[in-house]
Amino acid sequence: MNIAFPAFFILVLIIPGFIFQNSYEKVENTSIEKKPFDVSSSLAFFYALILHIFLIYILVPLFGNEINYEICLKLLTGSKSVSESDVEIVSASIPKIILYFSSSFLLAYILGKIFQKLIFHFNPYKSSRYAFDTPWYYELTGKLSETQDAELIKLSCLVETKNISFLYYGVLEDFYLDSSGQLDRVVLSGAMRRHIESDKPSSTGSPTTRFYEIKGDRLILKYEDIKNINIEYLYIIEEE
Repeated sequence: MNIAFPAFFILVLIIPGFIFQNSYEKVENTSIEKKPFDVSSSLAFFYALILHIFLIYILVPLFGNEINYEICLKLLTGSKSVSESDVEIVSASIPKIILYFSSSFLLAYILGKIFQKLIFHFNPYKSSRYAFDTPWYYELTGKLSETQDAELIKLSCLVETKNISFLYYGVLEDFYLDSSGQLDRVVLSGAMRRHIESDKPSSTGSPTTRFYEIKGDRLILKYEDIKNINIEYLYIIEEE
């Protein structure tokens, strides 16, 4: 048997774990949690193991099928004792094998999203016990705690370009994290800009130059260009 086949077989068995993990830790295109590769790989192996146990002992018997564990062990170990009859059994079962792995991939993605929604539902805030380890996500969605659940968020971003400092101010519309879970860029609407150097106080103590509006619907700022960010949380208080 080709020595590469057992490695390929093991990889296909583990893939559902990575699919589950990626589905669980992503909201749209944003990675809400990032782990080291060794931790991520270990968790993917664990998730794949749980998923295959569920499929083998619940779903597969439910459809009246059985798994030939002897042939599976031969394939996993690259045994030279694989006979022609074993090859014929595998060849005849190819449609079922494809269906099994396709189902495991799809089920892994669906379960990942379900568990993600459950975590957000029962642990919606940064202060929640089982919240995701992603400070940026909770800070920029305003979900800090039960008493600090912002309805609107405004950002003040200090940006320096060629020794010139500008302060950008606007409503946070969207944000994106990179593959490591760090902030990549922010999107502001109703943005205004203020030139810090020319904003000198007058004799009365008030600045002579303030913010002026920037034309456009959405302003995108890269985090690498931002020196600091001030977050302003706005809440809606209902009067009784």
